[in-house]
Amino acid sequence: MKFTPFLPVCLFSIGATFGWCAEQVPAPSDPVHAVEEKSPELHLAGQFDKNGDNQLDATERQAVRAYLAQHPESTPDTTLGRPGSTPLEIVDLEPSKPGDKISPTDVVIFAGKPLYDDTSLRTVFLEFEDSDWEKELGEFARTDVKVPARLILDGKSYSGVGVHFHDRDSTATTSSGYKRGLDLTVGEAGTDQTIDGKKHLWLADASTDATCLRTMLYLQVARQYIKAPKSNFVHVVINGENWGTYVNIEPLDESFIQENFETADGAWWSVRSGGTLAFLGDKTDAYRANYLLQSKEDSNSWKALIDLCKILNNTPASGLEAAVSPRLDIDNALRFLALENVLINQEGYGSTTGGYGLYLAKDGRFSFIPQGAERSFRLVEESDYERGARRSEPRSREGKDEKSGGKKSDNTPSKDPVERALQKYNPKNFPHQNTTDLAMLLSYSFVNKADSDFDGKISRDEWQSFARSWFLVMDEDLVGKLTRDQFLGKFRGMLTPASIADGRTKQTFGQDDAAAIIGADFFKALDQNHDGMITSQEVTDTFAQWFTEWSNPKTAVITEPALRKAFDGLFTRTIFLADQSFIARQDKTIRPEDLDDERGGGRGRGRGQGGGGGGSGIGLGPLRIRAGHGGGNSRTLVTFSEELDPLNGLSDDNKPLIKKLLTVPALRIRYLDYVREITENWLTWEKLGPVAQRYHDLIAAGVEKETHKANSYAHFVQEFDQETTVGGRDGDAATNLKSFITERHRYLLEDDNVMGVNTGP
Repeated sequence: MKFTPFLPVCLFSIGATFGWCAEQVPAPSDPVHAVEEKSPELHLAGQFDKNGDNQLDATERQAVRAYLAQHPESTPDTTLGRPGSTPLEIVDLEPSKPGDKISPTDVVIFAGKPLYDDTSLRTVFLEFEDSDWEKELGEFARTDVKVPARLILDGKSYSGVGVHFHDRDSTATTSSGYKRGLDLTVGEAGTDQTIDGKKHLWLADASTDATCLRTMLYLQVARQYIKAPKSNFVHVVINGENWGTYVNIEPLDESFIQENFETADGAWWSVRSGGTLAFLGDKTDAYRANYLLQSKEDSNSWKALIDLCKILNNTPASGLEAAVSPRLDIDNALRFLALENVLINQEGYGSTTGGYGLYLAKDGRFSFIPQGAERSFRLVEESDYERGARRSEPRSREGKDEKSGGKKSDNTPSKDPVERALQKYNPKNFPHQNTTDLAMLLSYSFVNKADSDFDGKISRDEWQSFARSWFLVMDEDLVGKLTRDQFLGKFRGMLTPASIADGRTKQTFGQDDAAAIIGADFFKALDQNHDGMITSQEVTDTFAQWFTEWSNPKTAVITEPALRKAFDGLFTRTIFLADQSFIARQDKTIRPEDLDDERGGGRGRGRGQGGGGGGSGIGLGPLRIRAGHGGGNSRTLVTFSEELDPLNGLSDDNKPLIKKLLTVPALRIRYLDYVREITENWLTWEKLGPVAQRYHDLIAAGVEKETHKANSYAHFVQEFDQETTVGGRDGDAATNLKSFITERHRYLLEDDNVMGVNTGP
């Protein structure tokens, strides 16, 4: 099971021109740019609060909107998300339309139940003064301005609640009419009101998780090992209209700290995606953009954070544990990293989206607290071809370093067979080009998949084994033969993103059908008796003939250059323009039923990547095409048949927490022990299946009625425990939760490091 690309929702943005006159706009006393240097959020609320009541009324908010309209340079991009993000083109999502009308008298009251009781499905009512609340929230998304609303929950009313769209800390943008995460400040305007002791609520929209369950399951497991937020589901009704199911996640605030650490002392940060604990120097301002201090401002707290970064980055492995122990709860950090790896949380440490929490206790030590987990329990993306060595050091139960200390010159061949095999596949020598030579990319993929001993060469036995596996994946119904159309349909999964099956991508290689051209060449060569069908025997016989023709007669192996040359001769055409992905507009939607013969993928068996269309199992080929910014600028993604390694990040300079901690043999052993424990005790469908089923059943009826979600109800059902038939909306293989948990469990418990087996040379 290859962990394959997960792509963000790409939606069009709200416009930036609102039409107020410059003469009506007061100039703020503080230049916006000076604020931006310290924080990506524009601090405007205090400047426009003319009556000093700590809340902007309608007139004051209108002045802010006018100011933003006439100062576009103050918000580099007016779409939702982080400043500077680039909006992508419109994609054809589940259509949005008005939801059902619901009133507070229509819903069940759960009085006396805890706020985060996960057996209850409360309804949160928000009532805004104006009907254009969504547009107003969108305009203020990058500022500290909140829009006031009345909140009704369990029959009780809370006035003056401040509402803000939740910053997803990503380049994704969301279209008007689709639900977005909400941050609610119950104690706004100086009031002391709380909901079950909470002054803040965080309602996550789960727009990138068709199942809506991933955050819930991740935090359920995380709470067994570290301090982690509670969560449950709620319905949200805005101005009387149903806006669907949200995940109510406990925010990192004073009440969370008090409950989990038995004190409200200390300091805590919400850390953005760029906050990797890299040492940025001794100046506090260098850290403010990525480490958002949620507790009161305190120079000593910042000094402690900088000290942690300095120790982590500058201390040799031999002395790291002793040096970092006074500043870091090491056991918490190892458990936190193990959870992120086992459950593959792409919204945590070192991710490009999301982030995590940091708490500084009175004893001076930091602890990690998970926050976002919407992108957990799913397959991951390799952008272009970017990965480091899987294992730079073998695991030894005695906890001893290799003589070299794990350090090698870049020019020195590695002793580790996996790392040595991957050295030739690095970003410096791997092809990156707009005109893509598919013979070359297929040759890299075939060698990677067939080379079972990682020596960079394919023997006759490896080649024949690969041939049998290759046919088996395509013949998923075990019929023993494939027609030309069936073969081309499966082959198209090698070259076509699953977004075609969703109607999002119309073409992959400009005006060319590369899959049909190259697939036809393959089929013609494999169909030895020319009867319009290929059998397993024909495939293995043809591969045997190819080995004789393409292998080096002296060494009896096939190398990548030789295979590339052979493919150049086999294919009638090898060069295609791969940077033109045409987005299907809403008036030119490709229906899934029109693509039954072109979908590819399916229920692959064994290890490797799920093909396009979204199954788990061995993948058919190397290519994934991703739509880029502004349309027409997609990148070719090359994928291979390896899973996410339990030591992933060990050689990644951009992830110092992982690289530095796990370089210490004793800490690496403790970490891998946690990986095994979590895998054995929690990462099973027998354990998580009943929990997931209960959550699924709790929200299913409401999800089916939703009209503001980007996913269809079919995706909600399929990505829970069924093989997908319409392709993953956000990735090239939307593996369902059940398959992911089962396959990830199997893989990790087959890993030598996790099981404590010495994998040295």
